[in-house]
Amino acid sequence: MRLTDRFPLRSHSPGHSVAVPRVWVTAIVVTWVVVCLYVAQSFVPHNVISLPGQSSARKAATVVAPQGWAFFTKSAKDAQYAPYRMTDGQWHSAALTPHSRPSNVFGLDRAPRSQGIETALLLHQKTVRWTSCTDTTSVTQCLTHAAARAVKTTNPSPAPTLCGRAAVAEMKPVPWAWRHLSPERHTPERVAVWDVKCP
Repeated sequence: MRLTDRFPLRSHSPGHSVAVPRVWVTAIVVTWVVVCLYVAQSFVPHNVISLPGQSSARKAATVVAPQGWAFFTKSAKDAQYAPYRMTDGQWHSAALTPHSRPSNVFGLDRAPRSQGIETALLLHQKTVRWTSCTDTTSVTQCLTHAAARAVKTTNPSPAPTLCGRAAVAEMKPVPWAWRHLSPERHTPERVAVWDVKCP
């Protein structure tokens, strides 16, 4: 018995095709474009575009897409928090970048990601004392100036990387229009310095 005897081949002649009206396809595409436009407009900052019923559509958009655009992208203007540690009387970056550790083959070492959690735990303690960096030009100058205001604290992280004299600097990215005015990509806004005790 041949395979074609059990499963006969069907012809795909034009007589067996189903015609979908072009109006339906256009209506479906337009509907999705309008829905996406309302969701996008509900989460972006106020701008010159104003859609009809936009204020009431925002409530529905937060139910349909509660993450907003944060799920897809992070604002380039958001502050970044850089960890620093004092060694031999000098401030040095303590950031564990993916390329700073030879053991991080194919991203298997999770220490760089856990350091962000460790930094957040330190910043959410009640003993945080910020020092503004408006009068200084570099992050090391700001850290040296703020070292006199160091606060004693304990690092709650199970695998701490910030022990002894440590700090976190809040860095703002240099706007693209001013990129030629500064050799640095980020400028320090404020710093918090601690004398950290690690368990």
